[in-house]
Amino acid sequence: MVAMYSVRDYSYMYLMYDRCNGNALRTAREYARRYPSRRPPDVNVIRRLDDRLRNTGSVLPTANLHDTGRPRSGLTVAQADAILQRVEERPEVSTRALAREMTSSKSTVHRLLRSERLHPFRYTTVQGLKPDDFQKRVVFCEWLLQQQNTDNGFIAHILWTDESCFTRDGVFNHHNSHMWSQVNPHAIRPQKHQERGSLNVWAGILGDRLLGPYLLPERLSG
Repeated sequence: MVAMYSVRDYSYMYLMYDRCNGNALRTAREYARRYPSRRPPDVNVIRRLDDRLRNTGSVLPTANLHDTGRPRSGLTVAQADAILQRVEERPEVSTRALAREMTSSKSTVHRLLRSERLHPFRYTTVQGLKPDDFQKRVVFCEWLLQQQNTDNGFIAHILWTDESCFTRDGVFNHHNSHMWSQVNPHAIRPQKHQERGSLNVWAGILGDRLLGPYLLPERLSG
């Protein structure tokens, strides 16, 4: 088999692949941008190059590697490129939606993404802030540090408080809760009780002392 790229070309591709953190689509685009006069590789050329180096130690394709231009996921080159392009545009898209759009199976799409070293990361919920809140936080922190530098006991005289409402239902995470057994125990966890109850609890910290917790009236105002 005659190689479409030289050893030097493949070497530059793999160096760029490392700089792009193993992202074949980004590597192909960056290579085409940086070397416009060279033959641009697609994502599967980059992926097969990585596979050859890991399994054979050679950058050049050989006949016994079955380097046919079709990715191991079973997708065509055009389908794989379209899926990876879609993921880059919308990182939050689901594999189910991708499979439906590309008329493929969910498992096939998942294998392609894993082969590109893409992993599904969960969102972290944070406090919703207004645009000017970020600068206000910085100003407050700088002011607090200045006061502490002026008076070493300043922070120790601040009363930090919080309150919370506890209910019978609480928070139950089905994804992380399991019951190990040889047979299905058909375990249940009652929720949304007909007779509901709640507790309002207040606590504070002053210096190195914990104040409370104290139970508050069921109905609060103000």
